[in-house]
Amino acid sequence: MITTAFLQRSLLASICAALFLQCGGGEMRQLSEAERILARAAAFLWKHQATDGGWYSEMHGVMRTGQTLTPYILHALTDVSTEIYQVDSSRIQAAHEFLRGHINTRGVLGLADPDVIEYPNYSTAYALRVFLKNGTPSDSLLIRSMAAYLVNEQFTEQRGIQPDHPAYGSWGFGETNLRQGQVGHVDLSHTRHVLEALREAGWNDTTAIKKTIQFLRLLQKHPSHNQSPVDAYDGGFYFSPVVLDQNKAGKDENAYRSYATATCGGLMALLASWESRQSEPVQAAMRWLEANATLDYPAGIPEDDPDHWRKILFFYHLSVRAEVYHIMMKKQEEWKDEIVRLLRERQREDGSFANPFGSPNKEDDPLLATTLVVRTLTHLISSNP
Repeated sequence: MITTAFLQRSLLASICAALFLQCGGGEMRQLSEAERILARAAAFLWKHQATDGGWYSEMHGVMRTGQTLTPYILHALTDVSTEIYQVDSSRIQAAHEFLRGHINTRGVLGLADPDVIEYPNYSTAYALRVFLKNGTPSDSLLIRSMAAYLVNEQFTEQRGIQPDHPAYGSWGFGETNLRQGQVGHVDLSHTRHVLEALREAGWNDTTAIKKTIQFLRLLQKHPSHNQSPVDAYDGGFYFSPVVLDQNKAGKDENAYRSYATATCGGLMALLASWESRQSEPVQAAMRWLEANATLDYPAGIPEDDPDHWRKILFFYHLSVRAEVYHIMMKKQEEWKDEIVRLLRERQREDGSFANPFGSPNKEDDPLLATTLVVRTLTHLISSNP
């Protein structure tokens, strides 16, 4: 069992070691500013790991059981270079044990609490990615079960959803009470994260992927989709054709408007669906992002938005921007300097981040906001030449 004293000693050693990087020939170099911000953020997150290996929200009931935060935080932290921040491997194994203890016999994470369903498809997708990255051979059956569950969650004929339904080809929240032909909550984010997990698991069902592409074409308002208004196509994405009030940029006369966070998610979903970086839909999404390149708020959301999504989505927007830019435009430095500036002025003394406007998207929770920053900076730093 990992004791509190052990965790404190481990964290203190890691923080001290993270002040400098060991270079070839035994020389030491000081961390860059981005690396220092990242090291402090990682230290904050490891400090808040519970002794059972999980991370629990103290602010939002829907994340109180740790089933959503634990795989998400662990996946982000294990992307941090050990040269920037190193933690004892037993801490990682404790998180793995937490996940193993909460995944049910069907391979689903998020259903362990009878009173709270914690994003089953989202949680399971990140748990699958965690075990694919750092699992043991004994996790192979668990991995297969999680992948099979996610494949069966796709809204297609197997769920009573026909090609003319706007949710056809997508993934949703993972509600357990849906009858055949019902879809519940469906959006681009759930679809994207399930696709990424399944691609990493080696899933390459071309028939099912074509159905996903149909859904993504609808959200991109692509002329090839028979439900898309041709005059609305601009290369960008909106969020959901089902949960309409979650489209943060609102609607023009003929179609929902494109906006930055959805367009980043859509581009990543296209790549996870085996579209090449050079494909027309991917390049069109990238052109939209380059034409709407503001970093301190998600472009496309109107300034007079009464729900204030421009403020709510601050850290999430930086995270998905950095992820897309890392893949699509590694050699441009301006975006990196601007992101570091935006983060420098927002990091708190304990290394954490929080968005005071972020309650609707849970960015007011330091655990979530700080994880989004860790994801942002790992993409930014790994894009350096």
